Amino acid sequence: MSSAASPLRVHHYFPLGSGNVGDHMVAHAIHAQLPEFFGPCQFTSIPVNDRYDRGDREIGVRGENLAATNAQADLVVIGGSNLLEPRKPRRQGGSGPRRGRWGVFTDSASIDALRVPVLLIGMGTGSSFGQSIRPYVDPSTTEVRALFAKSFAHAVRDVTTVSELARIGVQTQCTGCPVTFLTPAPVTAHSSGPLAVSLPPYYIRDSFLGRRFMAATLAYIRHLVATGVPTLVTLHEDRDVAFAREHLPPPNPPAFDVFYTDSLTEQLERFNSIRGMVGFRLHAALTALALGKPIIPVGLDWRGQGFIETISAQPYSIRPAWISQFGKLRRITGQLLANDPALLSAQSSAKAALLATHRSFLAQAATTYRALPATRR
Repeated sequence: MSSAASPLRVHHYFPLGSGNVGDHMVAHAIHAQLPEFFGPCQFTSIPVNDRYDRGDREIGVRGENLAATNAQADLVVIGGSNLLEPRKPRRQGGSGPRRGRWGVFTDSASIDALRVPVLLIGMGTGSSFGQSIRPYVDPSTTEVRALFAKSFAHAVRDVTTVSELARIGVQTQCTGCPVTFLTPAPVTAHSSGPLAVSLPPYYIRDSFLGRRFMAATLAYIRHLVATGVPTLVTLHEDRDVAFAREHLPPPNPPAFDVFYTDSLTEQLERFNSIRGMVGFRLHAALTALALGKPIIPVGLDWRGQGFIETISAQPYSIRPAWISQFGKLRRITGQLLANDPALLSAQSSAKAALLATHRSFLAQAATTYRALPATRR
């Protein structure tokens, strides 16, 4: 194991290989924040689930990954993103009992065999567009309980996840998503730069309600452009690029532009130039909030709704299942563009409170880690 002079060897299990830049932004935030509390860290990134689809390495906390972690790591970090979201139960091999899955690929035996201290941070539950959260189904229930019991410190992304875990007897706390704390900047007024709108994810177009909602979103974007609001549409997966080219107005910078990158540096630089964000994508809203930009979060699913409830943003947000939501969105957009003091103050206060909770959690986690017996670290 590491000496006092060498970096802490951290094996970080997260959705490595995901095509969603938001998953990698969470990992980036965790890697940026842990060294302040735990000291110098050397991170090894490991794919936690099948969002890594290249087939050239083990995925999950099991098998070769588990062996390497037990042999090499000083600390295991699992998080963030939607790793606590229950997946639809499936039949294995087309027969036998239905088995539940969740976002961390592991099993009870592997969790029991893990010999390195475990920190759980930034994970959340979620759902499909406009749907309820699925219940945990064994073996997922057993595995989630075992992993939380194994960890020396744990916190989750939003208050909704706290409530869902409580249903299966797991008690934890909400400290927000680490992306929110990339900078401590308060939410302030901005009078220049475009209004950013993150295009909803491609998958919502698979349902009737989703197609209607996407059509209304495109109409909202066209309204912004027609009324002279400088607008930037941000994409967060490469699969959205073709759709945007087909359905959005042609780019005409600086009045209207479309932006996609898989570079975190480029995304942060571009987001730093906006005046605010309409967050149909959760991590678009989180990144903008991190940079001190006012946001209008959209509760497309329980990822977004959980975030809205965590920062008490109901007055400045919309939900697709409710009527007249795009009328409300246009009204709130006017408030954002006018730098409404109530909106700015509410979001700045919510971020500051979460930041204090997040930092307190990490400080206590680091203290707990250092007090563990040497055989555990």
